[in-house]
Order: sequence, then structure tokens, then C-alpha cells
Amino acid sequence: MDVIEIVKKDHDRVEELFSRFRGGSGLTGLVNRVTGNVSARQRRTAVDGICRELDIHARLEEEILYPAARATGDGELARLIDESLREHARVKEMVRELRGATYEGEELDNRVNALEECVSHHVNEEEGEMLPRLEEVMPPEQRADLGRRFQAGKRRSAPRARKATARARTARAGDRRRAARATKGTRQKKRARRRTARRK
Repeated sequence: MDVIEIVKKDHDRVEELFSRFRGGSGLTGLVNRVTGNVSARQRRTAVDGICRELDIHARLEEEILYPAARATGDGELARLIDESLREHARVKEMVRELRGATYEGEELDNRVNALEECVSHHVNEEEGEMLPRLEEVMPPEQRADLGRRFQAGKRRSAPRARKATARARTARAGDRRRAARATKGTRQKKRARRRTARRK
């Protein structure tokens, strides 16, 4: 499969995950958003998926696609790649922030919206300028070879990405347990004070 098709499918997959974060697409998604029927777990799972997909996609573009595109010697492609690398750096920073913290509610919405906006800008430029230019200057056989390498890289990356997601999920669960213990301790102290006050 042509690497251009694979990159576009990856973009569609991430767009679907952003939609899932909001409760889905279409009428059902709209109803879910309006009624607030998107569970915290569904939202967190979507965020984990977004982060995982973006990590893998950016790494493979940087390791496989961009070097091959740069090797064509096309000046326009080189300029577009430089811009894409700057955008990747910003996306990676945002992904790290999302993974490293336990955002909820409106703060999580704001972070995911900012990430989606950044990704959307990158996708529009890549699909509107870079990929059409790549199609012009790179032979189909070479794009097919890059596609095979891209797919192999995705297969190799999947277990690592799942482990990173599991580590982040475990860290968040630990934060929730600590918060629950702290709250429980506070509740126990309040109950003890009330009992003491009743006895007096």
C-alpha cells in the first residue's frame, strides 16, 4: 500500500478518536455531548488512544517518511518537512502533558481541544501540500516500499505504545487511590471528632 494512503488513514483514525472523546459522531454523538452522557472512562480511553496513535505516527513519519522525502532533493518538500517537524515537536509536548497529568472536566476538554487544533492544522498542511508534492516527485514503487516499512513499524510499535499507555493509566490510578485515602482519612477524623463531641 502507498505510504500516502497509510498516512491519510492514520489521520482519519486520530480524527475518529477525537470524535470518540466527545461521545462519537453524528446524531448519537451530538445527543451524548448535549446530555453529558460521555463517561469519564470513555473520554480517558479516547485520550490514551489519541496519545498512542500520535506517538507512533509522528515517530514513523520522522524515521521513515521524512528522510525519504528529503532524499528526493526537492526544496519545497524540505521546507514542508522542516515545518512538520516543528509541528510534531509541539504535538509531542502536548501529548506528554496529557499523559503526565490527571486532567478532568473542563481542563481536560481545553487540553484535548488545543491538541486537536494543532493536529488538525498539521494534517491539513500535510494532506494539502506535502503529500501531493511527494506524489509528484516520488515514484509509486518507492512510495509502496515506504508504505510496507511504515506498516512494519506500526506492528513493532504497538506493544511499546500499549505499555506506555498502561504505565500512564497506572500512574493516574495511583493518584486517585492516594486522593481517596487522603479523603478517607479526613472522613474518619471528622467522624471521630463528631463521636467525641456527642459524648461530651
